[in-house]
Amino acid sequence: MSFGIGSLTSQANQALTPLQQIQQELLKPYSQASSGKRILSAADDPSGLAIYETLTTQAAGFDQGASNALDAGNALNVAEGALQTTQDALGSLRSLAVQASNDFLSPSQRQDLQTVANQLVAQINTDAQNATFNGTPLLNGTYGAQAPTAASATVTTNAALAQGDQLAAGVNASPTATGGTIGLSVVAAGSGALVDVRFTDTTTGTTVDLGTHAGGTTFTIDGTTVTLGGVSANDVGTDAAIQVKPSSPGSQAPDAQVQTGASEGATTALTLPNASSSALFLQHIDLSNTAAATNAIGQIDEAIQTTTAARATLGAQEVGLQNQISSDQTASNGLTASASAIGDANIPQTSTELYKLLVQEQISLTTLQNSNTQFGYLNRFLDASS
Repeated sequence: MSFGIGSLTSQANQALTPLQQIQQELLKPYSQASSGKRILSAADDPSGLAIYETLTTQAAGFDQGASNALDAGNALNVAEGALQTTQDALGSLRSLAVQASNDFLSPSQRQDLQTVANQLVAQINTDAQNATFNGTPLLNGTYGAQAPTAASATVTTNAALAQGDQLAAGVNASPTATGGTIGLSVVAAGSGALVDVRFTDTTTGTTVDLGTHAGGTTFTIDGTTVTLGGVSANDVGTDAAIQVKPSSPGSQAPDAQVQTGASEGATTALTLPNASSSALFLQHIDLSNTAAATNAIGQIDEAIQTTTAARATLGAQEVGLQNQISSDQTASNGLTASASAIGDANIPQTSTELYKLLVQEQISLTTLQNSNTQFGYLNRFLDASS
């Protein structure tokens, strides 16, 4: 009589083999569910892994580019703040020059004004030297290429004459004219009037009286040609000032380079101004007399204009960096979303697969348990029979 021992063993083996397979298959959804990743190794999806790694690398590059742009924007903000301090000093310096344009000041008072002016110029130099970001100088000319510029002349103050002309009727600077201030004053000459001409060199600070010229004449001073209006005795005491900005050879200093994108060469060049007193043509401010103080007003006005333009340039570059940050973040978000669609696990689908395998595992375990139970009953029966 057959007791079916072979059939029971076969049933147990049939239950054990799929159980082992199911337990092996369970490793994948368990790992996907715990890590949140669909691709755990190259074997899971070779082509998908290559695309996923490329997208995530590019996204990380855009994230770092945005971080670099943020650092650069902070550096520009530091530079702009230092220029604000410089502009405040220039405002105070101009007030001193206006105050010194007064013949009723005593020599000691003028000396006091000069002392304060010298201190303000020194402070401007200090601001330019101390403006740094993470140890990198910002306003001393280290960064920021500048194109060469020709000399230019501007009439900063001009008197209206009795005959309807203006004291400085025309002015023109040659490309290589010497920088400085040309002062014109109408002085009495017998029954008529002449124009006394003075020139203050920006570089040396020295003032030279060039004598008198008749109204309506044209003359040239160190490369700057001036035409005078017709003057009369009624114009005695009137003044005009011409500010000559010297030519600049430009600067070969490199622009500051910042990697603001994800790809090679995706950089942003930043121009930083030189805000030292020499670059602003302020190394010699003379308040020792009214004429010199009047000339200083023109010098300072030019420096204020230059500083304002530099601040505007920094502000424009800050706006550009902010736009770059926004662009980088948009690109990073898009790439991250694309990478997620490829490499991240579909949690509902993974949960369903995991649940299905767990049910199959339980069925296999139950089948194996029943086979083992039946086989155990048979063994006890045989033992009792023997």
